[in-house]
Amino acid sequence: MGTFEINVSSEDQSDLRERISRTRLPDQQEGVGWDQGTPSAYLEELIEYWRSSYSWPKQQEWLNTHFKHFRQHLNRQQLHYVHHASPDADAIPLLLVHGWPSSFLDFHKLIPRLEHGSRRRRYHIVAPSLPGYGFSAKPAQPGFGVIQIASTLNDLMVALGYRHYVVYGGDWGTLIAFVLGTRHPQNCRVIYTLARAVPRLHRPWHVAQLLNHRLPWLNKMPITMTHSELKGLDDYRHLEKHEFGYRHIQGTKPQTLGCALNYSPAGLAAWIVEKYKTWSDCHGNIESRFTKDELLTQICIYWFTGTITSSMRLYYESGQQWASLMQGYCKVPTAIAKFPADHFSSLPRAWIEQAWNVKHFKEFDSGGHFPALEEPDLLAEDIDRFFDQIESLDPKWQRF
Repeated sequence: MGTFEINVSSEDQSDLRERISRTRLPDQQEGVGWDQGTPSAYLEELIEYWRSSYSWPKQQEWLNTHFKHFRQHLNRQQLHYVHHASPDADAIPLLLVHGWPSSFLDFHKLIPRLEHGSRRRRYHIVAPSLPGYGFSAKPAQPGFGVIQIASTLNDLMVALGYRHYVVYGGDWGTLIAFVLGTRHPQNCRVIYTLARAVPRLHRPWHVAQLLNHRLPWLNKMPITMTHSELKGLDDYRHLEKHEFGYRHIQGTKPQTLGCALNYSPAGLAAWIVEKYKTWSDCHGNIESRFTKDELLTQICIYWFTGTITSSMRLYYESGQQWASLMQGYCKVPTAIAKFPADHFSSLPRAWIEQAWNVKHFKEFDSGGHFPALEEPDLLAEDIDRFFDQIESLDPKWQRF
């Protein structure tokens, strides 16, 4: 392993500025807003800020000072990760796992709150860039999906001396946490994740479909659902109909889409920004939750590393592994966090409990799909609370 510093060449920065200056925006119909995707009006505003006010050198310096970066070869992959080790020998090793379209940057607010908050808990924090994301290497051969990523992250934690550790994951991080809990329970001891009925319920079934199809695990589930759970199903069906286009194309033809997004910074920005707006608790105003600098730095990480195609390829690779992922039940003690604007978390709790050993279920009043960015104080507080709860149930659980 070795320390690492982000250092984008002046040539790559000049190339980006030139491409931004030659942006050609698409037409926009009147009165459409975000209904058809990122509107040209907002994209034009963001591009102009990118061109005239945003400073990658300033952001690069901040990234290098705010985070402690390292790279290491594991499973024939060069893995980038952030590692903030606590001086407290009894600190809890905590693996933070991001998803798409994110990076380790999602944790820039959460890490200092876990490190320096007025809390009894202390953590050794490890936040990797997933293989194919950011400053980690792109898998060169097919077949590197969620199962292989989970194995690589487990190897990383053990190589760092953390034989036992806990995991926080969202988006892909949720599924990776599930694999860690089912395939590496000797190392992964506790999980804190967002509300997902994965992997057994991996498609948005209608209530009628569920009741008419005698799925083996359905017999164990209560048929009666609360009003809130039924509304959650309606929300999920809406999500399937109006928001899952990205998932289908990334899961089938990531290479084709990647040609466009890897060429056009405006196209890349439109593709990523739309998800941050749609999946967050921003009430239609994306900058009520994320600054332009946060959005553009996230986009720049994808741009300068050329990882948008390899990041989307994870959807294709993991689609090939669903049969394997469908097996098992995560016995590792798990906390579930449900944020109101995270539409992926709208499925009934009973379904979630078919996959996870749920010891703590918290419904928040605000926040969306990116809680480490949107509600870092609430998230950090509940992570601490869950570890206190686990300790009260089993004082010997913390054997790190």
